[in-house]
Amino acid sequence: MANRILRAGAFAASAVAGLALAGAASAETLKYAFGYPAASTVGIAADDYAAAIKERSGGSVTVRNFPMSLLSLAETGPGLRDGMADIGYVVAALTPKDFPRYMLMQDLQLMVNLQEPRGKESVAYAGAVIEYTLTKCPKCLTEFQGQNQVYMGGATSSINMALCTKPVRTLDELKGMKVRVSHAVVNRLFTNLGATPVQFPANETYEALSQGVVDCSQLSLPELTNMSLADVVKYVTVDLPGGLSSNVAVNNINLDSWRKLNDDQRAAVLWGASQISADITWGYYADAITNQKVAADKNIQLVNGDPAAMDKMREFARNDRPGTLAGYKSNFGVDDADTIAADFEAMYAKWLDLVDPIESRDQLRELFWTQMFKNVDPKTYGM
Repeated sequence: MANRILRAGAFAASAVAGLALAGAASAETLKYAFGYPAASTVGIAADDYAAAIKERSGGSVTVRNFPMSLLSLAETGPGLRDGMADIGYVVAALTPKDFPRYMLMQDLQLMVNLQEPRGKESVAYAGAVIEYTLTKCPKCLTEFQGQNQVYMGGATSSINMALCTKPVRTLDELKGMKVRVSHAVVNRLFTNLGATPVQFPANETYEALSQGVVDCSQLSLPELTNMSLADVVKYVTVDLPGGLSSNVAVNNINLDSWRKLNDDQRAAVLWGASQISADITWGYYADAITNQKVAADKNIQLVNGDPAAMDKMREFARNDRPGTLAGYKSNFGVDDADTIAADFEAMYAKWLDLVDPIESRDQLRELFWTQMFKNVDPKTYGM
């Protein structure tokens, strides 16, 4: 009898040990690559993202952050596809043919210039892009999966400005000026205004401005601190070119890495996705306000565009849309471009109202979770 008890106890201990090992084996560490400094808006959000997933998963999923090390901004899309990272900050504008429907929403950005300002346009745009992609655009999700990625949300910059080493106010000052741009529509805009657009990744802006390769860069005001541009920028034209950057998928996950997770782990990652999308979006919105003081402290002049330049910019925004849609049809095969544009514009209008009462990051986190990510089924999404 005693022997049977000992054997039963040994079996039970072995079973417990086996369960513990099974639990340990199921724990996952995911590598997150993003081409921004650890102290940037993105880097700070990434730390909170890792903490949120670890807490939500009960330690079953750990995210290890690689700021500006594992993959550059330009390398992240292909590197994530090939499994060099599990999670990545993907800039769709660097390979627009891979994500044409997602990029179409980006290239509708100048519509924010044509409405009476309400103050939270960038926050509304982020919500509209994410909800439209998750719920109204299955072909968008298919495009991401075609690159071995699962879409996990996005974010926007605050309103884009011209960060320059020379003053840019008038059409005469713009003529021939070399301006770094990241989006096709802004390329066309600056060409229309008489400037010379140059295209390269945002993280190369510091060197390009400091060496005189370009005179200006199309970016938002928070990049004065995020990319240390306050050391080289002398002037900021605050209302030119307008629009915003929404072409990022801030924490896409490698398809194979996603499918290795169990349902509870995927649910935790979706929770984290809602947090980081809100954090980066709100971070840029809030940092645009605080960076006005940075500009003042660094003797960077904030200037407004001349009325003639602004009128021409708005005229371009009104007239460019039909050509943009036609280009997406002929160049990228987006035969539903008109439908996407109309539906997305309605989604943006809805989100302008949704974000109007939002006054904090935590409120935006809650809105992103309840309005969108909570409704994504971890058992079927991306599977």
